[in-house]
Amino acid sequence: MRRIDMNYWIRAYNNQRFRVADFIHDNGFIDWGMRNRFEKGDVVFLYATAPESRITFMMEVTSVALTCEEIANDESYYISQQYFENWLRHKADHLYVRYSFLKEFHTSELSLAKLRENGMQGTPRSPRKLWPETVDYIMGKLND
Repeated sequence: MRRIDMNYWIRAYNNQRFRVADFIHDNGFIDWGMRNRFEKGDVVFLYATAPESRITFMMEVTSVALTCEEIANDESYYISQQYFENWLRHKADHLYVRYSFLKEFHTSELSLAKLRENGMQGTPRSPRKLWPETVDYIMGKLND
């Protein structure tokens, strides 16, 4: 059931740049650049871009405004050397947020098409808050 005292976000990731699922499976969390106003307790749904095009993880924001010295060493999970080198050049320029694992999804009911049928506008790219209609739909799929 959706709680009204927290924010619900969707954030896309690209499996061709970084092994997000492997990092989460191995560590139980993931650190990410923080460009939005996440708050501890917020829920973030991670959306795998094509070819999966669906929500794969439900995470909770457990730390905000982390410095590059406070984040986990994730260098071995990068797939794209170019993406990794770019991140290294700008690593210290950003603050980071930590998402801790809550649930993994393996259902096509959380595909882009289904999310759009249930109130989501556009395609997930950068992090954004979800409409209550979409959150209610996703929360109804927690046991799928």
